[in-house]
Amino acid sequence: MDFKTKIFLLMLLCKAVALKNQPPHLRFLNKLIKTMEKEREITTIFMLQHQQSNNCQIQDWYPRGIPILRSNGLSNMEVKANFNYYYTIALVCITNYADINLLDNLAINFDDMRQEGIILWMQIKATEEIQQKISQLSELYQFTRILIMEIVNTENGTINIHRMNPYPSPKFEKIQNIFKEKKILIRPLVNFRGRIANVLTKKDAIFRFNVSIGPTEKFPISSDEDLVVVEFARRYNFRLRQSKDPNNFDMQLSPRLVSSWDLKESANPFSMVSLMVVVPCGKEKSIQDVFKQLDFGIWLLYILPVYVIFVVVETLMMLVINRISNQSQKFCLLSPLVNLRAFGAILGMSFPISRRWNFSLRQLLLILSIFGFVFSNFFACKLSALLTKQSRYAQIKNLEELQASGLPVIIERYIFDYLTREVDHWFIRKTLPNALVVDQRERARLILSLNTSFAYVTIKENWLALDRYQFSMGRSVFCQSNNLTLLSNLPNMYFISKNSIFKWSLRDFIQNIYAAGLTIHWKRIPSLEIREILNVTIVPIADQKANSLHFEHFNWLWTLLLLGYGIAILVFFIEMVFGNRKRCTK
Repeated sequence: MDFKTKIFLLMLLCKAVALKNQPPHLRFLNKLIKTMEKEREITTIFMLQHQQSNNCQIQDWYPRGIPILRSNGLSNMEVKANFNYYYTIALVCITNYADINLLDNLAINFDDMRQEGIILWMQIKATEEIQQKISQLSELYQFTRILIMEIVNTENGTINIHRMNPYPSPKFEKIQNIFKEKKILIRPLVNFRGRIANVLTKKDAIFRFNVSIGPTEKFPISSDEDLVVVEFARRYNFRLRQSKDPNNFDMQLSPRLVSSWDLKESANPFSMVSLMVVVPCGKEKSIQDVFKQLDFGIWLLYILPVYVIFVVVETLMMLVINRISNQSQKFCLLSPLVNLRAFGAILGMSFPISRRWNFSLRQLLLILSIFGFVFSNFFACKLSALLTKQSRYAQIKNLEELQASGLPVIIERYIFDYLTREVDHWFIRKTLPNALVVDQRERARLILSLNTSFAYVTIKENWLALDRYQFSMGRSVFCQSNNLTLLSNLPNMYFISKNSIFKWSLRDFIQNIYAAGLTIHWKRIPSLEIREILNVTIVPIADQKANSLHFEHFNWLWTLLLLGYGIAILVFFIEMVFGNRKRCTK
């Protein structure tokens, strides 16, 4: 046997002897830690004892294979901020009644991780008074997983185990054999057994309505987003109580845009939202504007070249045919100006065919008739579509057009303050120079009255509710555009304290309902209730109904008819002048 092997065997022997010589209560602690490791990996043990405690029986105890942090309560380590806090448990040594106050220091060091396991090594009798004191501190600091190890006899290792049940209120129960339990420290995340949660509601809510959260209990909410917390309370069996103290609550009822500081102070996961500007849709066009939309100039650009080409080709063909057949034909200079056959063919109308026309001339007229058929039907279809469809002017499609239009933009006070504080102090003034800052009630009154004198800054995810509302009112006055988005990916969440006992359950619940799309299903606006509370009057629009065609809509045809008669009379006089000249010449 070589020297290295002897050294290794000697170390194993020393270790075995040391373990065998350990007092029974320390062997019990080692067994307890090993059992807890089987349930869940332990990466760090935070041990806390009073600086004047010299008789703590575990002050020299070291667990095997687990790093340990020791504190005497004089300094704050803040485990999560400075160490590997993942799967950390606390071990607190209590040698007298005053040491119970070490839980105050533990709350500071276990900030944002107070639902981790805590073992109280108690070298005094765990009386009912002590258990009650610990329960009060647990209620105050949101501790939920505490195990009391009451050292009764160090010689024979007699230890009493008391485990805390946190819900509905903390209390301890004695466990006869902790190693026969399914889990040493239970993590109750599904059933809060009727515990009361203090909920902070909106101060400036414009309306409230009651929803049922139990067989006989109702709770007031101010928006459909509040249903998330209400449904959470139903599923996880706890009660909601309104809190009026902004410094003492378990969770906020309604989500809000949060700052970077809020993200540090809250444990709740957030969803991403976007801010956009809702603008009035383009106004309906009058019948005169619809006719202008036909672009008669473009149609003439199609007709005139075809007409000129046909007249030139027809004249040349007639001259060639008469020359070949030795027939004389009188040519009038004004004949090409008014060719009724060409007009009839181009407009898709019937025209007479002479038996003296040859095959080439008939083929030319056939081609022109096909063009006239397609052209006239296309024109008729477009005219019918314009007269049937409710044509509108183009709406504002981007921020540049919004700025150029000078349209006032309504923005809610809290959104304005958020953008000023978190984005840029001059962001709104640069992007929306015509912004008007109002409170929530005034903005709701304006937008629900369908007032199109303003544009409105809103959360993009709320557009569906607004669109449904205007549809229920039989109106379509507000429109959106992707190019009217102000900011994207803004954190929006239900604020909850990072030490709250509800944080893990609420986090899982919110993730599940967002994945299932329930928030979209719940998204609706009780329009009648809001309108009654705010005394909203819908702004009337003159052209609410589609107007039918009237004779005055075709006044332009009289102008065209008079113009045609004038041209015909002018041509008549020209023909008389040319006729008189011919007679004088003869």
